[in-house]
Amino acid sequence: MALELALFSALCWLLSHAVRSYAIKAQVVDIPGERSSHSQITPRGGGLAIVICACLLAIYLAQQDPSMTAWLIAIFFPASALGLFSFVDDHRPLSRRLRMLVHMSCATLFLYLLPTTSSLQIASFNIAINSLWALPFSLIAISWLINLYNFMDGIDGIAASEAICLLLGLQIIITANGAGFDQILMGLAAVISGFLFINWAPAKVFMGDIGSCFLGLVLAAIACYCSDRYHISLWSAIILLTTFIYDASWTLLYRILSKQAWNEPHRSHSYQILSRRWESHGKVVCAMLAVNTFWLLPLAMLANHYPAWGAAIFILACLPFATIGHKLKAGHKTQL
Repeated sequence: MALELALFSALCWLLSHAVRSYAIKAQVVDIPGERSSHSQITPRGGGLAIVICACLLAIYLAQQDPSMTAWLIAIFFPASALGLFSFVDDHRPLSRRLRMLVHMSCATLFLYLLPTTSSLQIASFNIAINSLWALPFSLIAISWLINLYNFMDGIDGIAASEAICLLLGLQIIITANGAGFDQILMGLAAVISGFLFINWAPAKVFMGDIGSCFLGLVLAAIACYCSDRYHISLWSAIILLTTFIYDASWTLLYRILSKQAWNEPHRSHSYQILSRRWESHGKVVCAMLAVNTFWLLPLAMLANHYPAWGAAIFILACLPFATIGHKLKAGHKTQL
């Protein structure tokens, strides 16, 4: 499998360069503004390479293990549809209402395509994710993850790095439970790492909405997949994503409560403020990687070992981010 992983990573790297060339010719670029975290014009839409390679990975894995076909379709078909819609949005911004409608439709399609026997490990209970009573919560949670992943893709390398952290973190927990390497997790991590080479600061191409929205839905689906297939507590995946979940949720909540135009572009997330203070995107992402590795991963493993305490452990995981957000005044008008 090591050779296949290297090939998928290399393919994504090559395609990322090809998409970058296309974006430059088509003038699909981000122009720095007052609320931008960047200082130079940069092509966007590089996430198309991730979508293409992920679909090729799914086809390859379905041929290797036909028993995985149902999960592969559920994970990648709705996410790819969302990605292609978002690619259009990268070219010509569409209305917020239409974007939200498509986000929820793709989340609904994922829930519809789930294997009928799939269930989530929450606390000490198994819950059917597509049961009637759980459906509204599942739909809202997945749609929010899609949007928050889009919100958090604001500096070089952060969204790709967070995705790799989740995938490898779940793999470590799976291995600790006595199972082997999961080809979907490792394959996706390899694909995203290929893109990260060209997206690391200073980025040569941005992921764009196609990449961030695609990853938001895929990671939500992966959390469900690991919970069903390996009985990993859903709290473990949530804890591994705490960096994004807390920063996006707190900043949005503060902007709503302070009666700001919460749905307008801004740069008042904690990670954006830090990137300006440190004058470096790379330092912020490296700090995030360190926190994810030495703080969130051990807590995620603990939550999987003691699933009944998952919610309490998640609150514990949030405390450093709450302190940082308070000190940085995340969401405040003064940070715009």
